[in-house]
Amino acid sequence: MRADHLIEQLPHKPPFLFLTEVLEVEIGVRAEARWDVMGDEDFFRGHFPERPIVPGVLIAESLAQLSGLVVFSDPAGSVRQASLAQFDVRFESQVRPPAGLHLTSTLTRSLGPLHLFDVCAFNDSVRVARGSLALSATEESE
Repeated sequence: MRADHLIEQLPHKPPFLFLTEVLEVEIGVRAEARWDVMGDEDFFRGHFPERPIVPGVLIAESLAQLSGLVVFSDPAGSVRQASLAQFDVRFESQVRPPAGLHLTSTLTRSLGPLHLFDVCAFNDSVRVARGSLALSATEESE
């Protein structure tokens, strides 16, 4: 599966898709992607409109979407959906638009339907968020 088609495999669609481009995928193991934040996104109308800040929860969501992409990348897999089950993300710096976030996600462990990931987000090579999250996967037969 080509990296540029993986985003289409996600259940998320605009305006709630927070991945712009898949940069690299190691099938079923890790992925890197980019989220370009232009500053004209609708959520900025109400989130500190005088001095916009990318909501941390949306950075965490972008990392969860990237982690889902890792789960969906395995062509032999039968995962139909992956839902966020837990996240522990620390924010180290504010992100103001325009910004090009570089996102990384690495699968660290799988326990049945539960998949655990280490995640990071960078803006201009500065780490802005890091942590871990868990996705609960639903198989095709369920």
